[in-house]
Formats: sequence, C-alpha cells, structure tokens
Amino acid sequence: MDSPDRGPQLPSASQVPPAVLRSWDEAEARIFPLVMARPEAYERALRMIADLAARLRETCPDLPALLAAHHRGAGLVTEPCPDVGPDLIAAAACAMRYREIVTEAAAQGRLAALARARDQGHEWTVVEENGDPARAPYVPYQRVEAHVPSGRAVIVSIEPDETLTRAVHRLDAAEVDLATGGLRAGAELGSYGDEQGLAQALQRIRAQEAPG
Repeated sequence: MDSPDRGPQLPSASQVPPAVLRSWDEAEARIFPLVMARPEAYERALRMIADLAARLRETCPDLPALLAAHHRGAGLVTEPCPDVGPDLIAAAACAMRYREIVTEAAAQGRLAALARARDQGHEWTVVEENGDPARAPYVPYQRVEAHVPSGRAVIVSIEPDETLTRAVHRLDAAEVDLATGGLRAGAELGSYGDEQGLAQALQRIRAQEAPG
C-alpha cells in the first residue's frame, strides 16, 4: 500500500499584504449592516459589487493582477451608490475575486497532484496541505489525502483540545471531483488523541479502497 506523497501548498495569504486583506474584510463588514438599515442601498451595493467582481474576473487571473487593480481603489467603480462609498464597493469586489482565485488555484492544485500520483502509480496522495504539523496545534494544520482512482478523500486536521494544551487529530470524509478538482467535505469520521490512533484510522480507510 502506497504512502501518500506530500501535496502542493495552496496560494498563501502572505502573497497579499495583511493590511490589504484587513481592508477587504472591513469593507464587507461595513456594508453588511445596511441589509437591515437601508435594504435598497444594500441590494444596490451587492449588485455593484457583483458587477465589478465580474469585470475583475476577466482582468485579474491571479493575485498580482488583483493587487494591481486594488491599488486603483475607488477608481474601479463607475457609478455612485447611495450610503456606500466607492472605496468600499471596490474593496468588497476585490475580496470576492480573491476568494475565487484561491478556490480556483486550490482546485487546479488538487488535479495536478492527482495527475502526478497517477503517473507514478500511487493509489493515495496528498492533494492539499496547509500549515506545518510540527507546529500544530498552536498553528492550524490541515491536509487532504485522496484516493487517486476514485477521488474519495479524507481531511486530516490538527487542532487544540478544550484545554488548549493538547493536540486533537481529526478525520473528516471528503470527495475530490476528478473533473474540476472541487472538494466536497462530508461527515466527521473520528477524533484521536495521538498520531498513532490517527495513523491506524488512515490505514483502515486506505485498506477499504485497496484492490481486492
């Protein structure tokens, strides 16, 4: 039985300056309260954000291009919106496009990892990994291991327990779409207090997909 190869790291938030990420988050947070106070203005803002995000989708295929657009700020917005400044519209649209770029890159990374594993004759491979297991649980860690022929997958995560002093190893079912690379999370499979328990659970899961 093959041991999964390490998969690709996702595009990192470090590619976008923290101040920029904060400004995008703050813009969305400032717009949302309008849904109760001024619903018509909120609906107009949502439409303008969606329209601008569609334009960014055409002109910003990656994070460097999106950052360049971000620096134009309010200049990206071509019409006024009552109660919402153009800088907020622009930032919220950039936030939307940012999430799309990260999601798209993750899907392509999963497909590439599956293709490499398939070429190398592996049954299982790591298609996505975030963080460093050596630093868990104080720094979040997660990886996705997938069965190459079927796309059946498990999400392995390490998080602190309720006392914040020990690591809990968690397994969740998932599935990778072999056509698009999309990831669909499923039910929790179990939690384990040590790496040995996790390793045994993973071995059982891989055995279920082994050729008969």
